[in-house]
Order: sequence, then structure tokens, then C-alpha cells
Amino acid sequence: MSQDIHYFEPGTLVEVTTVTLGNRRLLRPSKKLNRIVAGVFGKAQREYEMAICDIKVMSSHYHALLRPRDASHLARFMGFVNTNLSKELGKLHEISGPKLQSYRMVPVSDEEEAQVARLKYLISNSVKEHLVERPEQWPGVHGVTAPPDGPLLTGRWYNRTREYAERQRTGEADAEAFATDERLVLSALPCWEHLAEEEYRRRVADLVEPVVEAAACERRRTGQKVLGVKKILKTDPLIYPESVKKSPKPRFHAFRKSVYKTMWEAYSWVLAAYRDAADRLREGDRTVAFPEGTHPPSLPFVPFASRGQPA
Repeated sequence: MSQDIHYFEPGTLVEVTTVTLGNRRLLRPSKKLNRIVAGVFGKAQREYEMAICDIKVMSSHYHALLRPRDASHLARFMGFVNTNLSKELGKLHEISGPKLQSYRMVPVSDEEEAQVARLKYLISNSVKEHLVERPEQWPGVHGVTAPPDGPLLTGRWYNRTREYAERQRTGEADAEAFATDERLVLSALPCWEHLAEEEYRRRVADLVEPVVEAAACERRRTGQKVLGVKKILKTDPLIYPESVKKSPKPRFHAFRKSVYKTMWEAYSWVLAAYRDAADRLREGDRTVAFPEGTHPPSLPFVPFASRGQPA
């Protein structure tokens, strides 16, 4: 077995990224799409009780910082989000077929420096690409100005199952008659969850100015211009880009080499045990035990026996 596995300890902060198929700008911001995105995430958050620390929805991809209970919890949440978001993108752009690639997941260490760095990275999206001058100017869904444990955005969730049933029964159906409002709420980073709301917001705000200044310095050096909101909103969402910048997915996000090494060693041990168990399962041993926190092939997820869960 050569493939990797999704594994992390309970309560771990993880960064997830989903890219549109072909890197088309299917997630290009608009008032309607923003409400759909917030509705899907809000519905998923309520259904699966997922702690979301931040989110940034760009035109061709989105990032989110989540605190899932385990890999199974993350898979069910992300499956709901991407399946329903893909359906809504199909309706919005009047296209068929897959819309989103499989999500990728990177655990973040419990170091304050590592967690803050990932939050700063999400904040920098749209600014470091010189799309807008400041992160709060980005017209898509983002959490830079949202308070912890407060509503980020009220979105719209469409119950397409009930809508379809009504259309089958009567021949027509109003989508808004089967829609409800959903709130997307952000939680504090684990390393800052002890802070009062005012202090938390101040620390998040302190991350913004270095991002803005770094991008401005680069523009002064290169002469590059900011694209601006008007041009962003006029972008054709169905056009495939001529080139796509790709970078390898890191195994973990950690600040200190010693912490990265510890995370790598723990993961390597679990992966080796998982592969050994998978080999024995293929040989017919139905009693083989897989490591806790992993999902055996064609068998139920193996939960952690008694570990702490995220608040």
C-alpha cells in the first residue's frame, strides 16, 4: 500500500484546501455565491458540530482552519461541504460534471507560532497575489473581520431534496420556498482561545498590516498593479487558466524542527502499522487491528479509545 492516510490526534488544528477542477474560477465572488457558500458551510457546521477558526474563499480554491474530532469527523464534514457546494456551483454556472477536486489536509502543531502563521497565510490570500490592497477588501467569504464565537456571515441553505420532490409532485417548485438561513460562526485559534474577544480581535488585526505592507513593497519594487474588485467580479468563471502554479503539500505545519520531527515520527509509526494491518487484511485476516484514528479499507473507522476532544 503506497498511499498516505489522513491521521491526526484529537483536537488538532488542521488546514484544509479544496481547488476547483481545472482551476477554473467557479468560486468567483458574487453576492449570490457568497450566500450559498456561507449557507453550505453554516449548515455543515451545525450538522457536524465543526469548529471553524477561519476561512478564505478565493475564485479557484478555498482554505479553512478546522478543529475536527478525528479524521472521520473531518471526512464527513468535508464530504458534505464539497458535495453540496459542487451541486450549487453546477446550478449557478449551468454546468455538469465534477466541480471540485478532493480536499487536502495538513495538521498544524499546537505551537502558537505555527497556528498564527497559518491564520496569517489565510489573511494574506488575495493580497499577496495583488488582487486587492487589503484583505478586508476581498469580495468573497473570509473571516478577517469576524469576531471569535460570533457570526461571520448569514448564508442561504437550499434543501434541494425537498425542492426536487415538490417539482416531481406538482411540476414546479420555488427554490426559495425550501431555503433557510444558516450562520457561519468562527471559533478562536486553539492557542488564543483563552483570550478575551477584544484582545483576540486586536491580535488578528495586528496580522493584517504586515501582510499589506509586504505586498505594497513588492509592488513598489516590481511596478505591478493591483487588479481590483471590479475586474475580479468580471472574470469569466468557466475559463481554464493558461498556467497553474503548483506546490507540494507539506506533511505538517510546525514552527520548530523538533516539533516537526516529533509529528513526523508519530505519523510514520501509525502509517507503518496501518500498512502492515492492511497487508494482513488483504491476506484474509479479518481479526487484524488497525491503529486508532484511522479508516481501514472497506471497514468502519477506528475511533480513539479515550482521548480529549476539542472544545
